[in-house]
Amino acid sequence: MEKKAIVSACMLLACAGAQAQSSVSLSGFVDLNIEHLISSGSGGNVTRMSSGGLNNSRFNLSGVEDLGGGNKAFFTIEPMFSANTGVQSAQFRQSFVGVKGNWGEVTMGRQFTPSYWIAGYADPSWAADFSMVNNMEFFYASYRVDNAIQYKTPNFYGFTGRVMYTTGLGDSTRAGRFLSTSIDFRRGPLFVGAVSELQYTRDIFSASQIHSSRDNYFSAVYRFGGFEPTVIYHTYNGYYAYPPYVAFNAQGWDAQIGARWNIDGRNRVFVSYVHRHDDNNTEIASANGVVLGYLYGLSKRTDLYATFAHVKHQHDVPVPYPVTFQVYPNGGQNPTGFQLGIRHAF
Repeated sequence: MEKKAIVSACMLLACAGAQAQSSVSLSGFVDLNIEHLISSGSGGNVTRMSSGGLNNSRFNLSGVEDLGGGNKAFFTIEPMFSANTGVQSAQFRQSFVGVKGNWGEVTMGRQFTPSYWIAGYADPSWAADFSMVNNMEFFYASYRVDNAIQYKTPNFYGFTGRVMYTTGLGDSTRAGRFLSTSIDFRRGPLFVGAVSELQYTRDIFSASQIHSSRDNYFSAVYRFGGFEPTVIYHTYNGYYAYPPYVAFNAQGWDAQIGARWNIDGRNRVFVSYVHRHDDNNTEIASANGVVLGYLYGLSKRTDLYATFAHVKHQHDVPVPYPVTFQVYPNGGQNPTGFQLGIRHAF
């Protein structure tokens, strides 16, 4: 009996050790708000309930397995949904698998571009629905791509590099192919980063033509206690499209200056101002945009929030910048938006 007890105990310890080497977790957000949009589309002013004011409502299923020798396998799957209707999104936010170790990490699948980690970190609103960084600087540039393979270097004296390439549409053309390289430096309160991205896009009106676009981003953040000023500078040149709805050629630059302030752990505010200068002002325009936000933490997981955003175009153009991509303004409109919402993390 004593030998059996010892064997059983050893088996339990072995199973416990195996389970400790592999784990799967479920997390996510449910985010709902009441918003009022002014000068947004042919319907004019809109008051509605909306999902995803600060974060997309979503599930995050992720896991990691210890492979030994300092190496690990990991994955992330992020299905999104509209919390106000319960409708599942047709496309996942991310869906990738990878391996990592002291040599860095390699991931494959649908994932964020290097520019998201460079410019997105300097976005005071953390890529919220009313983000001027998303809605004016990224605009039709990619910040998530399909069929991507990415290598991320280990941290070397504060420096980290990323290289991403996508296979595109999987045909003999360059359609959908994407190449990005970035480097960032993070030490103490300072973060700086730079990234250059090349995208090939099929002409939505002439399938035989493949166009390209080039986007370059530089960002910097410095932390003074709970206060973080941020800057982003972006240049763009080429063909941008959102099949089958809209496409345009554009060239120019834009800049963001903003800040986020965690006042006391419960009260937080952010502000972001973007000026976009287009060289042509034909299909898209030079414009100014601003977003202001306030968050009140009811707990570590639940926040109440209020957000205001406005875009002022300097020219009447057919493709305007929105305050939210969920409701798109007509050409010549200068949209404004207000949100009052609640976000719960689980």
